[in-house]
Amino acid sequence: MQLSFCQFIRGQLETVPTVEYEDLSGKTVVVIGANNGIGFEATKHFARMNPDRLILGCRSKERGEAAVTSERKTTKISLFP
Repeated sequence: MQLSFCQFIRGQLETVPTVEYEDLSGKTVVVIGANNGIGFEATKHFARMNPDRLILGCRSKERGEAAVTSERKTTKISLFP
């Protein structure tokens, strides 16, 4: 979709909505495609929200383990056993 000049300028001037944070204690979060891209970023976001369990769905075991290792380093939260 191609934007008109006015639509483009309006889009540049709009403010970005704030990021939502909620306490997920006692809840389980499942993220599919969690080893890269938007799934990995979603995993980092959910890890900061203190879920009871965070399940990462990946196509290969090696990539999933690499994502868990990277997640442990990035968030400094010990949610993963």
